[in-house]
Amino acid sequence: MAIRKFASSRYFSSGSPGLDKMLGGGYRTGTMTELFGRSNSGKSQLAMQAALQAAVRGDGVLYVDTEGGFRPERLEQIARARGWQMEGALQRVIFVRSDSAAEQVETVRRMQSRSSTAGCRLVVVDTLTRNFSLELPGKANLPSRQASLGVHLSEMARDAYLNERAYLLTNRVTFGPTMDIRIGGKTVAQLVHASVLLERQGTAVRATMLGSGRQAVLQMGAAGVI
Repeated sequence: MAIRKFASSRYFSSGSPGLDKMLGGGYRTGTMTELFGRSNSGKSQLAMQAALQAAVRGDGVLYVDTEGGFRPERLEQIARARGWQMEGALQRVIFVRSDSAAEQVETVRRMQSRSSTAGCRLVVVDTLTRNFSLELPGKANLPSRQASLGVHLSEMARDAYLNERAYLLTNRVTFGPTMDIRIGGKTVAQLVHASVLLERQGTAVRATMLGSGRQAVLQMGAAGVI
């Protein structure tokens, strides 16, 4: 049985004051937060700026990229636009490209046992469900896909709790009759602390926190999503 001493929760800023306020302070240690939405809704931008902000403040970050969208030069652009000092920050972001579900799962599973990642306090997975959807596509594979995804989420939730890490998970959607629906459905919903739907409206992004009715309007630009 795993036992740990409770400590005061920390919050990692999203880099957007409006989103932080909606989340009650940002991405909280010991929990997982999901951002989901259509392509170009700001998910990866928010993921990268959260990683950057944590690194600038001296924290280690593990960034698991399944989409191929991670760009160090974009982090530098955001930092310049915000007037942040980048010295040493990029070295604190441990980047891993995962092209299979097995690689994705193993990266998180072995994080605590690797000296390079054991000290990371923020973990970003962008995008959570891509590899599972590609390897187990269609309705016929739905039970296997959800089961595999559930194991992965459970392991991340346990790691977040035991090692006081904050997890930020981005996710894709399918188009429902009245609103966009996150891939992974209830399997994801039952394990994340908060889920936020992102909807692009020109240069603005409407963020809606599921289950609370809270909303914020964010702006996209050179400085990221603010």
